[in-house]
Amino acid sequence: MLRPFSRNGHEVHVVLPDFGPLADLLREERIVVHVFSSLAVIDRSGFLSVWGKVTFCFRYFCSIWWLSALIIKLKVDVVHTNTAVLPAPSLAAWLTGRKHIWHIREFFSEFPGMWNIYQKYMSLLSTRIITVSNAVRDQFDPRFKEKCITLYDGVSDEALDVDLGRARRFRLNVGDPELLVGVVGRIKWVRKGQEVLIKAAAILSREFPEARYAVVGSVWPGNEDHLIRLQELIRATNLEEKVIFTGDIEEIRDIYAAFDITVVPSVLPEPFGRVVMESMAAGTPVVGSRGGGIPEQIVDGFTGLLFSPGCEEDLARVLAELMGDKAKRLCMSREGQKRIRDIFNEREEFLRCAEIFGISAS
Repeated sequence: MLRPFSRNGHEVHVVLPDFGPLADLLREERIVVHVFSSLAVIDRSGFLSVWGKVTFCFRYFCSIWWLSALIIKLKVDVVHTNTAVLPAPSLAAWLTGRKHIWHIREFFSEFPGMWNIYQKYMSLLSTRIITVSNAVRDQFDPRFKEKCITLYDGVSDEALDVDLGRARRFRLNVGDPELLVGVVGRIKWVRKGQEVLIKAAAILSREFPEARYAVVGSVWPGNEDHLIRLQELIRATNLEEKVIFTGDIEEIRDIYAAFDITVVPSVLPEPFGRVVMESMAAGTPVVGSRGGGIPEQIVDGFTGLLFSPGCEEDLARVLAELMGDKAKRLCMSREGQKRIRDIFNEREEFLRCAEIFGISAS
């Protein structure tokens, strides 16, 4: 999102809690990175203990002081908070008299009590609130929704230019199956829904015995039991020879092109579900759960197919519709890429962001 601002001549600074791959990518785009290791981040596990709450409060006030000093030093014009879990930048912007834009990429339906208070805080300390989908916007109380504007994430033209040679090599490495169905994302039982795909694959095993299923991603540290449960389910459904675990893949763009179909089986609603957009850009049709921001990307029956979240029978039904019809897959591939160019492109996101920020764009 920030790359076009830097290339357009704007001075961009990003604050992160640590160094890592993101910092390297930002520097490649001549974006200045500042690391503040005590940055206050709302973390579910951190609030489980009294010490965690005390530590967060200390970091919150330290972050406000540090960010306020940085804003004044750099003569910042606009402060952009790119996630809901960072509460300090908004107050630092208010204290220094700067415009503040809050970008919301999360759902808070699991925490209704906290959300009732937090959305008031967001509205009070923001010039505008950007939501990544209408589904995310709709969680706001009508009193605050007027301050919200939906802005879809965009992809660059590079996402449409996949390396088919690398895609082919990936396909060969997993046995070069006649049909390859892929799921990409953090392995998380129930939330991400990989188990729903496995159950659907078991239903489809007789009708499509040649099909193989690639699970791309890994578990978050501490959630290793989610992978164990998934492997146990695969053994119980006799799919050991049909499911391939690849682990994390650093550059995923070309891997989407190796799939015949990408499945986004999330049981809990995704705020946006960027995998949908990335797969469509690579020319691979998507079957996604009908929840959150996913239906805002897929035109059901035209650029992909939707199914009821958590229902393996419904997933098996729509998967069979695509797995048995290559012509339909090719048609959805073309229409999906056209939709990406028309709606979910980086240039459009930049122009709308610049308008919201109140700065020049060319």
